[in-house]
Amino acid sequence: MSAWLQAAEESLQAGRWDVAAGSAVTAGINACDSLSGALLGQRAGGEHTDAVDLLGGAGEDGRQAARQLSQLLRYKTPAQYEPAPMAKSEATKAVELGRRLVERAAQVDARRRPSS
Repeated sequence: MSAWLQAAEESLQAGRWDVAAGSAVTAGINACDSLSGALLGQRAGGEHTDAVDLLGGAGEDGRQAARQLSQLLRYKTPAQYEPAPMAKSEATKAVELGRRLVERAAQVDARRRPSS
């Protein structure tokens, strides 16, 4: 499990909604870097939205990850930069999206490894 996802889940349980969502965003971005590397042999540079575009052309796994990352990135600014606290429901959704991306990256990685 991603350390960022673990931090997101622990923060969610502790009621630290902004930290939970911010950590989930980082976990999802890292997972998408892994996915684009595995599926395309490259990763997006520049803006995080570049990763959405890149993954969109990487088959079904890439398209689904691009959709989830696009949704997850909506939580980045509110969680990491806005002074108003994030709602529990929003943090919960962000953590779920981060979890899905981390799980997808792990599944793709497992499929690419040669079986023993």
